[in-house]
Amino acid sequence: MTATAHPLQIVAATRARTAANVARDRFAAPETMSALQFIAAHFDAAATACDAYDGTTNAPFMEMWRALADARELITRHKDSRLPAEVIEYVTAPLTASPLPTLPRLLPPSERDAAEEATLRAELDRLHADTEAADADTESWFRAVLAVLAKWKRLEGAVDVDNRRPCNRVRVAELHLKCIACGGSTIRFSVREWAVCECGKGQTWGDALVCDCGYDCPAIRGEAAN
Repeated sequence: MTATAHPLQIVAATRARTAANVARDRFAAPETMSALQFIAAHFDAAATACDAYDGTTNAPFMEMWRALADARELITRHKDSRLPAEVIEYVTAPLTASPLPTLPRLLPPSERDAAEEATLRAELDRLHADTEAADADTESWFRAVLAVLAKWKRLEGAVDVDNRRPCNRVRVAELHLKCIACGGSTIRFSVREWAVCECGKGQTWGDALVCDCGYDCPAIRGEAAN
């Protein structure tokens, strides 16, 4: 007797297969094109493994997670793929009952880029809220999500370049840093995990940072370069 796939299983497999097709069809530089083909193969393998689950063993799901981990590694290494690592969470969300992922704030120093980030977030929020479309036509819905994420990755790259410009150092600090005492952003980072504001207040890096960047914060990089 052939087991019938669970609806959530079908949704997860469809999302993985859609991600594979989008990666395979994406145009990029030769090195990235090669990586995209491997990424697509891993997503295809994840979809096939998800399809194979029949309730008798968890082996197919274990294979799916391995394939997705391989896809994530390549996505992380190849920024020009225009795929954020969060794509993996979109694939697994139907199976884990986890909420759809949110993207870290970019905090662009440019007003134009800040407006574009707000527009992309609004569009992604709209797609997340459209659960009817996500269920009725999973492939079209997920292609729309991936198109927004591709624009977001392009914007992320542009913001990273702007954050490294010496002329933007003060503005980047204003967006990413805030002293816990005076609220200022003129903060020097000394030994690991310790920073001192110009007002004299010492604080941990975590206390001083008001962004989502962590230790790779451009404000820290800019301070280290001076």
